Amino acid sequence: MGADYEPLDTNGQPPDSSKEKDGWYKIDEVLAQFGSLGKFQLILILETTMLNCIAAWRILFDIFTKKGVEWSCTAEGAANNCSYEEGKMPCDIEANVDLNSSYWVFNEDEAGYSIKSTFKLACSQEWKYTATSSIYFVGAFFGVWIFGRVSDLIGRRKTLMISLAMCVVQGWIIPFSPNIDLYLACRFFDGAAFGGFFLIAFVLEIEYSPPKYRNYLSTAFHIVTSIGMSTVSVWGYAFKDWRWFAGALAVPPTVMLIICFFLIPESPRWELSKGNEKEALVLLEKVAEANNVSMPDKCQLYEDVDVQAGFSVIIKNPLLVRCGLINMFGWFMTSLVYYVLTFSASSLAGDIYVNAAILGAAEIPGRIAAFLVMMFLGRKTAFIAALGFASVCTFVSIWDNDDSRKVMYCFGKALSAALWAVIYLYSSEMYPTKIRNLGSGLGSAWARVAALIAPFVGEWLKKDQVTPYILVGVSAIVSCATFFFVPETTGKDLPQTIAEFEKLFQDPAKVDQAKDDKQDTAI
Repeated sequence: MGADYEPLDTNGQPPDSSKEKDGWYKIDEVLAQFGSLGKFQLILILETTMLNCIAAWRILFDIFTKKGVEWSCTAEGAANNCSYEEGKMPCDIEANVDLNSSYWVFNEDEAGYSIKSTFKLACSQEWKYTATSSIYFVGAFFGVWIFGRVSDLIGRRKTLMISLAMCVVQGWIIPFSPNIDLYLACRFFDGAAFGGFFLIAFVLEIEYSPPKYRNYLSTAFHIVTSIGMSTVSVWGYAFKDWRWFAGALAVPPTVMLIICFFLIPESPRWELSKGNEKEALVLLEKVAEANNVSMPDKCQLYEDVDVQAGFSVIIKNPLLVRCGLINMFGWFMTSLVYYVLTFSASSLAGDIYVNAAILGAAEIPGRIAAFLVMMFLGRKTAFIAALGFASVCTFVSIWDNDDSRKVMYCFGKALSAALWAVIYLYSSEMYPTKIRNLGSGLGSAWARVAALIAPFVGEWLKKDQVTPYILVGVSAIVSCATFFFVPETTGKDLPQTIAEFEKLFQDPAKVDQAKDDKQDTAI
C-alpha cells in the first residue's frame, strides 16, 4: 500500500498507528498494482471510442442537413422581382426577404439534399434553420447538467444507458420529420443525450485507468473526436439526401446501445463513494480476471471522509467555488473558440465535404501537442499555452485576407482541439468522486452555452469581421490569467474527498519536507 494514505476504521476515522494497516487500498493503488492497461480497459476504450465518434457525428449533423442547394426563380417570381445570386440561398438575398417562398424552386435532383429545400419555410421563419445548431446545444446544456447530477446519484452505467437510449429514439424520428418543428424538437433531445453519454463515457474511461495512463487515454479519446469530425463528411458525401443521412447516423448509436447494455460496467469509484465496498471489489476483481492479474491479498477499499454529493458541497467550500468558476470559464472559452471555427466550414469557399474533413483533421496535431505539453509541463501550462496562442489566432484573423484567415482557422482548430483534451482531463482529475460528474457537468454546461452562441457569432462575422474577433481574443486572455489560480493535477491520484481535493493546493516540496520532518521526529 502507498505510504501516503491512512485507511479508515469502522467509525470513519484514520486508524491508530498500533492498528494493522495491511490490506487497505485506494482504487488507484489497486489499479496501479495491476500494471499496464489490460484486456478489460482495452474493451472499455473501444466502447468509449465508438461513443465518441457518435458524439462527433451528431454535433456536425446540421452542417450536412441544411447545406445549400441549387435553385432558381420561377416565372412568377421573376415577375415579382425575385433575385438570384450564385452561392446564396433565396433568403440570403435582401431583395427576396419579403417575397413568398413559392417564387423560387429548388433543383429537382437536389431537392432532398437539405431541410431548406424540403420544408420550404418563408424567409420570416428562416431563423429556424439557424436555430437547428443552437437548439442542439440548448439540449446539451440541460443534458450535461441533469445527467451529470443523475450520474452521481444513480451511477455511471444507468445514466449512460438512459442518455444513449434517448439518442437512439430521436435519431430514428428525425429522418421521418414532416416539418421543421419536429426536427428542432428532436435536435433538442439529441443534444441532451449527447450531454449524458459523451461525458460519462470519458469519466468511465478515466475512472478505470491508473494515474500514469490518464494523459495517454485523454489524448486518444480526443483524437478520436477529431477523427469523428473528419469522417462525418464521408457520411454526408455517401448519403447526400438528408433523410438518408439522418437514418444512416441513427444506426451506430442503436448498435452501441445493445453493446453497452451487455458490456459497459459500473464505476468502482462510484460504488465506493456510495459505501458499496463489496460491489466495488467485485468490479475490480473482474478487471483483474480479464487482465489475467491478481488482486492484492486481503484487499479492502476505503475513502477518508463521507462527502455528500450536491451543489451545497461546492458552494460551502471557497476553494471549490474558486476552481469551479475558473473551470467553467475555461470550458466556456474552449467551446466558443472551437465552435465558431467549426461551424464556419459551411461558409468557407470550396467544397463543404472537403472543408469539414480538413478542419477536423487539423485538430489532430493539436491533440498530440496537448498530450506532450501535459506530459512534460502539466495540465495548467498546456491549457494556458493553447488558449493564449488561440487568442493570437483570433487577433490575426482580423486581417482582411481570405488566405491568412483560412490558415488561422486551421491553427485555431488545432489549438481549440488541444484545449478540449486538457479541460476534460483536468476537470475529471480535480473534483472529488461524489461531485466529479456534477463539477464536470457544470463546466460542460457552460461549454454548451458558448456553443449555443457560436452560430450567432458566425452570423455576426459576416457583417463585422473585427469586433467579434477582439471580444473572443480578449476573453481568452482573461481566461488564461485565471488559470494561474487553480492547482496542478498531473501525476496525482483522483481525489475521493474534499480533504484530498484541498491537498492539491499544497506545495509538493513542502509536503515532502513535512513527511521527512515527521519521519525524523519518529526516529
